[in-house]
Amino acid sequence: VNSLLEDSEGILWVGTSTGLYRSDPAMNSFSRFSDPGSDLARDLIITGVLEDNQKALWINTSLGILKLTRAQNEVVIYGENHGVNTPSFTNNPGYYKGKNGELFFGGGSGYNTFFPEQLTGNIRPPQIVISNFRLADQPVMPGKGSPLREPLAQAKEIRLKYNQKVFSFDFAGIHYSSPAENRHLFMLEKLDNTWRKGGEEKTAYYYNVPPGRYVFRVKAANNDGVWAEKSIAVIVAPPWWLTWWAYVLYGLLFIGAAYAIYRIQRRRLLAAEREKARQHELAQAKEIEKAYEELKTTQAQLIQREKMASLGELTAGIAHEIQNPLNFVHNFSEVNKELLAELKNELNSGHDGEAISIANNIGENEEKIIYHSNRADAIVKGMLQHSRISTGQKEPTDINALTDEYLRLSYHGLKSKDNSFNATMQTNYDEGIGKVNIVPPDMGRVLLNLFNNAFYSVTEKKKKQGEQYEPIVSVTTKKIGDKTEIRVKDNGIGISQKILDKIFQPFFTTKPTGQGTGLGLSLAYDIVTKEHYGQLKVETKEGEGAEFVIQLPAR
Repeated sequence: VNSLLEDSEGILWVGTSTGLYRSDPAMNSFSRFSDPGSDLARDLIITGVLEDNQKALWINTSLGILKLTRAQNEVVIYGENHGVNTPSFTNNPGYYKGKNGELFFGGGSGYNTFFPEQLTGNIRPPQIVISNFRLADQPVMPGKGSPLREPLAQAKEIRLKYNQKVFSFDFAGIHYSSPAENRHLFMLEKLDNTWRKGGEEKTAYYYNVPPGRYVFRVKAANNDGVWAEKSIAVIVAPPWWLTWWAYVLYGLLFIGAAYAIYRIQRRRLLAAEREKARQHELAQAKEIEKAYEELKTTQAQLIQREKMASLGELTAGIAHEIQNPLNFVHNFSEVNKELLAELKNELNSGHDGEAISIANNIGENEEKIIYHSNRADAIVKGMLQHSRISTGQKEPTDINALTDEYLRLSYHGLKSKDNSFNATMQTNYDEGIGKVNIVPPDMGRVLLNLFNNAFYSVTEKKKKQGEQYEPIVSVTTKKIGDKTEIRVKDNGIGISQKILDKIFQPFFTTKPTGQGTGLGLSLAYDIVTKEHYGQLKVETKEGEGAEFVIQLPAR
């Protein structure tokens, strides 16, 4: 260490026999100061460092006196051509700053003194010339098909092919004040990380430059450190297989290949799933044969559950209807059994007149048995008719008879489940309606659902109000113009206005869990509006009852 200086900014400068070092306590760093454009990049012998009143550093070196302007990071060398009386300050060096700002530097041949602010330099920068461009060491001339479209002095850019990746530039910084002290720096921006110092031949060589957009920059300074710069763009085009449209093509090909692989894999998976499903179906063929219907989707299963619930209501009502004729058949059969025993006794006793009278009674009983068995048969056939799977075929139907039949079936079905159930049924059928073109089983499901809901509503209100309340369900049919209207009205609990817009939505129900699927009104709405092109509306007041109105085309 030959010298130490703490400048006005608190930075410590250390002069050594191998160069100038800089310690910055604020950044906690200690490094060698290096400026590629100056001789500070070399291993100079530093024998003294001073700071002038303008915060510039003056450095005693083996090359002469150096001025370092930190704001611009510029270095100027003062040698014999500036009046310095010794080329080196390594022999008996000395340095001092006076109170008036005068600087003193001494060496083996004497000393030099000056006021830094009084020194004037050559402020005219050198003229930079890029004189030549070569490809593979061959000069390139401007012209058609050439990388240079215009003379090099006027060119803004040079465009090269991907295989033209070895090139060089000749350049010079022209200033005649002290040509030997002119300095040159160059770099190929985006390839070089730092400025490179120009040698005596002032040529920049580049090898194997990858495709990209670069800027070749040249800087030159005169002997007083005044810099000038010139640049030209160098564009190395990528090969066609590395262009953007090639990458787009690669991307499309990749996407296409991936999609094709996906389709192939999907087909294989689907084929495997189909085979697995087929094997599963074959394994369960015997169970499927016993099933009433094949498995459908989850929604279809829920819809079927609702239909089966309707069928259960029908069955309960029909069971009540069929019980009476079966009782008659049973009773008259028991009576005929006793009469046959008496007939045998009278015949054995020779009482022919009594025997004939008993035989006549037996015949009358048999007619009653036949009558009531036919009645039971008709009820069973009606049950089969209503429970059959709908084909969707419309047919002229007595809407009054259909409505009345399902009203009775609903009432008796609920009665069979709950013996305490009771409600007054009021009917008013328009006999002038005639037959209406409908799908009877489907329309029967609609009516059964509306009747069940009405009976449920009055039953719930009965539970709350007790014996003073009389549950009433009324059914009215009427022909209005070209439409047939069916009204189902109850004086039950009614429907809240908050949920009125939701009652025809699938799976919406107000009944407790397990008492409703929420599909009844949804199916009824679809059957009326989509299958029969009619309307299903509701008029209600909460706490007073509800009235559902079906309007169907008359024909």
